[in-house]
This record gives sequence, C-alpha cells and structure tokens, in this order.
Amino acid sequence: MMEEKNEIIQGWNFSSKIASSSIATQVGADYVGRVNEAIDAMVKDLGKLKSNQTDAVLGGYLAEHWHAGTFNISAVAAESLHRAKTLGSTEYASVDIATNFGQSYSSKYMGTSEQSATAQAAYSRDLGAPKYQGQEQVVPSDQLDGAIAVAKQRAMKNADSRPEVASSYEYTSQHLTDRISDGEGVESKLLSKKESIALAKKVKEKGEDLSGEDVGVSFSNSVTNREIFKKIMDAGYSAAFVTVAMQLAPDIYKAIDYLIKNKKINLQQVKQMGLKAISSGTEGFLRGSISCALYMGCVQGKFGETFKQVNPSILGTIVSVVLETAKNSILVASGKMSAKQMGDRFIDSVIVSSGFLVGQKIGVAIGTLLNLQVPVVGYLIGSLIGTAFSVVYQIGKKKLISFCVDSGFTCFGLVDQDYSLPESVLKGLGIDVIDIPRTEVPTTNLQRTEVRSQLSSTPLETINISMIKRGIISVNKVGYIQ
Repeated sequence: MMEEKNEIIQGWNFSSKIASSSIATQVGADYVGRVNEAIDAMVKDLGKLKSNQTDAVLGGYLAEHWHAGTFNISAVAAESLHRAKTLGSTEYASVDIATNFGQSYSSKYMGTSEQSATAQAAYSRDLGAPKYQGQEQVVPSDQLDGAIAVAKQRAMKNADSRPEVASSYEYTSQHLTDRISDGEGVESKLLSKKESIALAKKVKEKGEDLSGEDVGVSFSNSVTNREIFKKIMDAGYSAAFVTVAMQLAPDIYKAIDYLIKNKKINLQQVKQMGLKAISSGTEGFLRGSISCALYMGCVQGKFGETFKQVNPSILGTIVSVVLETAKNSILVASGKMSAKQMGDRFIDSVIVSSGFLVGQKIGVAIGTLLNLQVPVVGYLIGSLIGTAFSVVYQIGKKKLISFCVDSGFTCFGLVDQDYSLPESVLKGLGIDVIDIPRTEVPTTNLQRTEVRSQLSSTPLETINISMIKRGIISVNKVGYIQ
C-alpha cells in the first residue's frame, strides 16, 4: 500500500511539472493568438477596400487603415489598452483616425512632400483657424523631413502678409508625423508613398484573399524582443505559481489533518513546506520560462518552418521530460543516482506524460461543456489522470522491457543486454568448448566455531528449461527492475 502511495505522489509531482510547462506554453500561445487576431483584423479591413480607384488615391485611403491597424497590432503586442480606428468620414475637416487616448489624426498621402504639407496646413476661413487644428498630421515616412521643411519655410514667408496662413503652416510644422503613437512605446508601422502605392496594387490583386504575408506583417515583425522577454517572464511566474500550488496541495492537506487530530501545528512540517515551495517554485519558473521561450522561437520560425505550428501542450510536455532527464543525468554523473534508476524514472515520466496529454484533452472538453473560461481546469484534470496512469505504470514498464528484449535497446541501462552463454548451454547446443587452463590458488583453513542450533531446510523444486531463446537466457540480466 505504501508503494502505491509513493507512486501516486511521484505521479502527482511529475504531473504538476508537466502542467506548469503546458500552462507556460499556453500563456505564449494565447499571446501569439491575440497578436495574430489583430493582424488578421487589419488585413481583412484592407482587403475590403478593393476598388477601381487609381493606385495613388486608393493608397491614400489604405494608409489610414494601415496606421490604425498596425497601431492596434503594436498595442496588443505590448498588452496596452490603447486602440485606434478609422472614421471614414467625408465631412469637412473631419478626423481620419481616432484613438481612445485623446489623440486624433489627419492623414494626407500626396505625390510630394510639398503637396502633403500644403494639404495638411490648409487654412479654414469658415473656422477662422487651421483646418486640421487639434489633430496630429500623418504624411508618408519618406516625405516627413521635406514636409516639415516646407511648412517652416511657408510659415516664415507668410508671417507678415498673411499671418493666419503662417500660423496654419506653423501648426503643421509642429504636428507633422509619419506614425500614430501614444507616447508610451506603442506605434504604427511606417508607410512611405511608394509602399502605399504597392499596397494598393496588392489589395486590387488579392481583395479579401489578402494575407499578412502579402502586406509584410507577421507575428515576428510585430513584436519586440522586450515584449517577448516580458511574456516569457510572465509565463515563468505562472508556471512557478502552478507548480508550488499543486506540489504543496498534498502537504497542505496533511498539515490540516494533523492540526485537526492534534490541535496544534507541526512546525517541522511547515518548515518542510516552505523549503519545498522555494525549490519547486524556482524549478517551475525555469521550466515555464524555457517552455515559453522555445514556443516563441518556434512561432517566429527560428527552428524552421516545420515547427511554426507546434502544439504548445506537446512542446511543454517534451520540455518537462527533457529537463527531468537532464536533471537525472546530472545526478547520475555526480553518483547520486544509478543509470538504472534514471531509466526507471524516464519510463515513469513518459507514461505519466502520456496520461497527462490524454487527461488534458478530456479536461478541456469538460471545461468547454461547463462554459469555464479558465484553461487551468483542463490541466488540473490532466494532472489527475496522469497521476492515475502512474499507479498502473508498471504495465508500461513491462511492455517497454519486452521491447528492449526483442530489439536490444538498453534504455539508459534499465535492461542489461548480456548475451554470454554458460558452458553448459553452449555444450547443449552442440558447440565445442575449449577448456581454459585454471590455476589453483592455495587457501588457508580458518578455524570455525560450530553452531549448535540446527536449522531446518526445505528443498526447492526446480524446473529444467531445455528450450533456448534470445531474451530469456537470464531473468536477472534482461529486464531486471529493482
């Protein structure tokens, strides 16, 4: 019974490690999903603008949606609540791009920097003020410097003769920009005049079949290294929390049980829980951050196109198994664990991992049926089922050992493949055996004390096996489990 409890505890502990890694990769997957959703929303918006307008005119309209869309992608990547949207209004002096952080924008994509500056600096006699006063003024990125120079020049030129026009140009020179920005690091992607025309041609060609690749926007070029690092840290913290919570759950139960029975707290038990929390939390953080970092690398294509669509749960599970095996390898190298013990634990981890992946799918299905929006429920159920697998994992071990016997695979030394046959067996096969000369070593007789107690002995019945087959030469050699 005690052995079964140990297996359950071991299964639960390893399941908690898998769960923490899976949650960490899921944190990364959710983040990637939100960024990709923002990219898809912008691309869909651009595709709907397909028209028969000239490339230059259509490019000007697309520029508004480009800046609003890429700003929103940047905001999602930075996990900011700031957003921008195009208004599409044709009213006089209307805002082209509005935001929820107090800024509004006028967008002009004319043929030259002079034309763009002039359009932005238009003076409204009806309003008695610059036409786009109160708005930031977006122009093509390759025209910005020229437009600012033109606006300053015109402001000086009209200072005496037409002060109202001069004030309009002065306002424009101070508010010209080539991007939308909230001042907190969230910005839209730059778009030159040439690029706006190329974008118009692509929209005309693809229409609503337009993709992120068509316009050069992807997850990889929409997030910064700083944002990736922050998300990896978040995933590490989440993994640490889950690991500590799950691994301490049995200890907390025992502490409460002790308190109820003895009316006092076991301080030694509390101390052990604290040490376990620190150890498991640190391990969980490392495991989670590594899992998330690898997932992000896969999505960004750093490990090749094949791994871009990697399953986050499977990746998290693989990371757990690999890290656990690496940890055990260090223990073997330091003499704190035998190779057979390492192989034994490796099999345990594979069996529990399989159970966890099955359980996770079941858990997610249950969570969906119950309309639960908390993915961790699936991982907890996966841990429970993975633990149940650990109770019956001996079946898996025996199957693996049979495979080792048939194939010759040693599995980290768990199975000792020894095919040397004793002389009696060789002679039974009709093989000539050469007698090796032996030298008798003289021995010294030691005095012995006779034990008066008589011990009774029981003869054991033995079975004479005459059939010889590879894999059953010696039970203690092939597939022996301590």
